[in-house]
Amino acid sequence: MQRWIGFAGCAILALFCFMMAFMALPMMIVSPQKFATAFSLGGLAVIAGIALLRGPRAHTMHLLSRDRLLFTLSYFGSVFFTLFFSAIMHTYVGTLLCVIVQIVALVWYVVSYLPGGVDGLQSTTRNLFGTARTLLPF
Repeated sequence: MQRWIGFAGCAILALFCFMMAFMALPMMIVSPQKFATAFSLGGLAVIAGIALLRGPRAHTMHLLSRDRLLFTLSYFGSVFFTLFFSAIMHTYVGTLLCVIVQIVALVWYVVSYLPGGVDGLQSTTRNLFGTARTLLPF
């Protein structure tokens, strides 16, 4: 029961952070720091909630397994560099690139827990790129 309560608390925190991030989305052009910080904290709350549900040690071992190591390095690296570029360096391009990597990694992480999620995501991505290739002149 405690794990479910912790998961629910993290889910509510993640929802709040994502709502704050998307409210700051129109200001992303002027100030990406607000979006980047709120989105990063929301993503970390999602992972913390799943870790509480599965057990922190088991989830950490799962993230460090061979199958998940690429995600772990890309996601946590992108969170670190997003916060670094937005809060310390104050660079727009670095923040934007790291946020894009972070979004892709988080979507892949969440979808990978759904049955058939990764295959569906790969199929959708292939179809989108195929359509884009036929529509774009280059």
